[in-house]
Amino acid sequence: MAIVGISGSPIPDGNTDRMTKAILQASGKETMFVNLSTLTYIPCKACAHLCARSNMCGIEDDLLPYLEAIRDADALVLGSPIHHGNMTGWMYSFFTRMWCFGHMKVVLRGKPVVFVSTGIAELEQQRGSQIFQDRFAKGHRLKVLGHLYYRSLIPPCLKCGAGRDCRRGGLWHLLGRDEEALEAFEFTPDKFRRFEDDPEVVDQVQELGSRLARL
Repeated sequence: MAIVGISGSPIPDGNTDRMTKAILQASGKETMFVNLSTLTYIPCKACAHLCARSNMCGIEDDLLPYLEAIRDADALVLGSPIHHGNMTGWMYSFFTRMWCFGHMKVVLRGKPVVFVSTGIAELEQQRGSQIFQDRFAKGHRLKVLGHLYYRSLIPPCLKCGAGRDCRRGGLWHLLGRDEEALEAFEFTPDKFRRFEDDPEVVDQVQELGSRLARL
């Protein structure tokens, strides 16, 4: 398996999924993709006696085949929205299961990786990069080829049904906590931004795919 793409988004085929898959496609290589929210798996159980010598997780659930593919992959593309200032629960649980790759030896040392993240705040770009660097790249000695962040500006408020009444959610903060702006805000289809409509992000997707193609 040449390149494995993993998305921790709770929204199958959302921006995180599509960006991850677009980078895989742009590489021109054999690929595998999975959205973690479609799998049934558990976090690491610290059963080190099952993985310390084999460097492979001993928990047999939906995630195991993808861990095997990650071990054998030429490169990785890992994506997650930034929720509450962190990666999603699916991605974090996945991250804990990668513990098996760092016992007797660092199995993933030097493996190329591209990180993808999405969010609604400017500061989340730096936050997303830091999360991936600290929790994935450093621990597993990965070779980071790049990090692509897309500011989607799509808080859950756009579909929760209480957007005009809430004074705590993402929309309230996006509008600068402005009562008049919130009152005037219209919930229309154009508010659901797609990365494909941003030429700069599309160019970055192609560039990251090209970096993977040159491996």
